[in-house]
Amino acid sequence: MTEIKQSTKPVSKIDLWIAVLVWLIVFSLYVRTLAPSLLWDDSAEFQTLSYTLGMTHSTGYMTYILIGKLFTLIPVGNIAYRVNLMSAFFGALAVAQIFLIVRVLGSQRAAAITASLLLGLTEGFWRRAVIAELYAPAASMIASIWLFILLWNRSGKWGYLFAAGMLGGLSVGIHSTIVMTAASVLIYMAISARTKSAWLGAAAGALLGLALTTAAFLYVDANDPPSSIYNTVYRPSLSVYGLTAGDFDTPFERLFAIFPASHFWTNYFTATPEIMRARLTEYVLFFPWWEAGLIVAGMAAVFFRFRWYDGLYPVVAFLLIWGLGATVAFSSYQDFYAVSMVFVSMWLGLGAGTLLDGLDALVKWKPARNRMMRTVILSAASLTLILLPIWNARMDVRLAVEKGYTSFILRDHLYPILAPDSAIRNARIILKQVETNAILFSNWDKLYSFIYTAEIAMGRTDVNFHEADPADSRRLSESIQAYINANIDTRPIYFTVMLDGLNEFYLVEQIEDSLYRIRRQ
Repeated sequence: MTEIKQSTKPVSKIDLWIAVLVWLIVFSLYVRTLAPSLLWDDSAEFQTLSYTLGMTHSTGYMTYILIGKLFTLIPVGNIAYRVNLMSAFFGALAVAQIFLIVRVLGSQRAAAITASLLLGLTEGFWRRAVIAELYAPAASMIASIWLFILLWNRSGKWGYLFAAGMLGGLSVGIHSTIVMTAASVLIYMAISARTKSAWLGAAAGALLGLALTTAAFLYVDANDPPSSIYNTVYRPSLSVYGLTAGDFDTPFERLFAIFPASHFWTNYFTATPEIMRARLTEYVLFFPWWEAGLIVAGMAAVFFRFRWYDGLYPVVAFLLIWGLGATVAFSSYQDFYAVSMVFVSMWLGLGAGTLLDGLDALVKWKPARNRMMRTVILSAASLTLILLPIWNARMDVRLAVEKGYTSFILRDHLYPILAPDSAIRNARIILKQVETNAILFSNWDKLYSFIYTAEIAMGRTDVNFHEADPADSRRLSESIQAYINANIDTRPIYFTVMLDGLNEFYLVEQIEDSLYRIRRQ
């Protein structure tokens, strides 16, 4: 097997312009439904730390944080909105990239547009493109790497492999789903790459990407603002992680604390067999019959109508990412489904292309005088394929255009529609009760909402914030007790959650429904 070179460009200028148009349309739709302000949980963490450049929860996500910092410089909305905008940008970019991937693989433009619309309008993907989260950037990065590899295979230019390798190295600081696809890259190259320039280009790019990710880690690690996960969670709770202060005092000790050697692969098949069967049924029933049929046709087409190893790449990558979602024990399994939709939408595009090719072959049996009929039939089929994803998502598209939100945003309370600044407003109510030089312990879902409101919205840097219960045990850890005992005589200490046994160690005064002041007994 040798590298395949073509004298023609794998992507035409028309395709590039259509991809830009697809990006603009989908980006506009995502911006129209974008979360308008501060959120909670991990989203609030990313909104805060993209601005303060602090380390996040495992696995650090240092590349994401630095890209997020660039988005905070855009003069629109508040800081939280700008980080949300990052998801919309990359989500729309992934949609446009799917159009190009399907075109490079040889399907018609109508089929490629259908594939893009399936990805862009699928609820699971759309909802992750309107809040500050990792999955839309991860999907775009996976699509970028895949597109560059296909462009290399079609053109023979090693620079595409260099770009793919560099993005792969940078992606270590974005999300583990991208790292999973490294197996697909290696298999694809082992089959199709036969020159030193290809392997050297890929290796050089990967080494540069990893070097840049390491530099990003060292920078964010050294910056170490009070809002960093080091200070809000790890240092006060080292005993929870089986660590001592001496185990957490160098950059690479901290790296291995937040990026453990055994990570995502230990989570495969941790769910019960009953849960895995239920998820498989749920996933299969998610797709309408016409989508399922085209997806299966596309999976076959990529093996038999194109280069067979082109089909191996998405199958391996899909099984690794989707397989984790289907078998993992934790409840946020659908996040992995959203990323794996990159491959599913491609299969649908190739299936749609196969259908159009079949119709074309069938119509060609007619005499030459029926060329007009052939054009009408193919145009109608192409238009139908493009409209079907829009029809499936018609309620959400209509709500998005008319109201600025979707049915799933409303149903799942993805963000407060009628009170966009409620996270900031509710945090202010608590913070007004907290005096200067205080320490505030909170549960994770509101921790970074408090930090963002205090440091960014109110300009208060006089309060230290910490997660009250990193182990989810409902009790104080030993290291948190030691931290409290070292500060309780000189600093006011508050909790926004009442842990079991808190009043066994301290005098607890309830200030209001969700605020408690503790003092030494």
